[in-house]
Amino acid sequence: MNTQISVAIHILSLLSINDEPISSKYIASSINSNPTLVRKICKFLKNGNLIDSQQGKSGYKLSKSADQIALGDVYHLIQEEEHFAKIHQDTNPDCLIGKNIQTALDEIYTEVDLKIIEELNKTTIKDLATKMTTK
Repeated sequence: MNTQISVAIHILSLLSINDEPISSKYIASSINSNPTLVRKICKFLKNGNLIDSQQGKSGYKLSKSADQIALGDVYHLIQEEEHFAKIHQDTNPDCLIGKNIQTALDEIYTEVDLKIIEELNKTTIKDLATKMTTK
């Protein structure tokens, strides 16, 4: 798992507390990163219909209410791997463990993935933004 999921959550949380569109430069300053990374993550979020950008207006805004965006939605959009952890490939098919490890781990990892999403879905962007802005 990489940091892109937390960066995406950061972006959505920042957008949730602002009524006006926010530029990638401003978002990057909040993340302490560069606008290129922000635009990359925003592309995923835009393709997932979580944010919008309009021609003629600089910046991004939420395309739906923050209380309708669960953290599991973000995880699902950003997670590039099939599972939370990679399963090594090209194991020895002549070895009892080598020929069965991928299937065995796939079953377990699928269960873990579902539990991760289930847990993340208990929190919305609004919940998280509220928690961060009231401390």
